[in-house]
This record gives sequence, C-alpha cells and structure tokens, in this order.
Amino acid sequence: MNTVSSARKEGAGMAPQLLVMCTGNVCRSPIGEVMLRHHLALAGADAEVFSRGLGAPAGRAPHPFAVQVSDAHGVPIPADKRAAQVNDIDLRVAVAVLVMDNGHRHDIQRAYPFASGKTFLMAHWQGNKEIDDPIHSPVEAFEQCWVDIDAGCKSWVEKLLEMGLIKRKA
Repeated sequence: MNTVSSARKEGAGMAPQLLVMCTGNVCRSPIGEVMLRHHLALAGADAEVFSRGLGAPAGRAPHPFAVQVSDAHGVPIPADKRAAQVNDIDLRVAVAVLVMDNGHRHDIQRAYPFASGKTFLMAHWQGNKEIDDPIHSPVEAFEQCWVDIDAGCKSWVEKLLEMGLIKRKA
C-alpha cells in the first residue's frame, strides 16, 4: 500500500502507521518501506508502512539499483511505487517516523516541530548510525544501504512491539 490514502487511515481499530523517509523517496526509503513491511510480517505485527521524501521528485520510479538490490534479496519494491513528497498529514498520522540521517531529523524538527518526538534515525539502535544516500553511487552502495536498513528495520520492529506502539496480529 503506497497510496496517499493508505497513509491517512484514521479511526478506531486501524493499524498504526509507520513512515520511512529519506531525501528523494527513490533510494533509501523505498528499500526501508519494503524491508519494514517484511520484518513486520516476520514478527506477525500489525502496522501499515509508507514512505516519503523531504525533497521528492513526485512521481519518479525508484532508482534502478534500489529495485535491483531489493529483488536480489527477495523483498521487491512494488512496480507501481512512485516518489511522494511528505506533508503535514503524513507526519501527523504516523506513530513513528524513521529517517536516514540527522539532516532529515533537523529538517523535520524545523518544518514540522509536532513530529520531533516521534522522529528517529532508522539505525538508531545501531549506535545512531546515519545511512548515506547512494543516489550517485555504484550498486555496492545500495547493497550497504540494504544491510544497514535491514538491521534498522529488524530492531525497530522489536522495539515498537516492546513499547506497545505496534501489536502482534490476533
């Protein structure tokens, strides 16, 4: 579910929304979106995941290397995934916002101060590691992003379950 409407579900009984963000929503956050869904499914957890960018070229398909690496690991990015710009509503509905670097966190704190307390680095549990943007890099940089994002997503699912922000499916 990567449509705007999936990010805006509200009301009782709806699954918590988790937002994954990067700069353009074409490299790191599409990988993070599918990887977080993958780890949620493995844990039997109930949550919706969507991704956005702070400076997204709206409508652009994910980077070919992001698609290649995701496919190679068996967690493909959907063919219809397109970059989307984050907005106020996206940040309000999300129970957690996972970003790739401290620049993203500072930009959110400045532009959307209400979301500051729920915005964290994807690799927070890996020593507050930042995940570099691979946009102009060879495929090996996308492989490293995959490794870093995979570790971050796995940790976040465990921690969100412990904190009670997400729950296992009944």
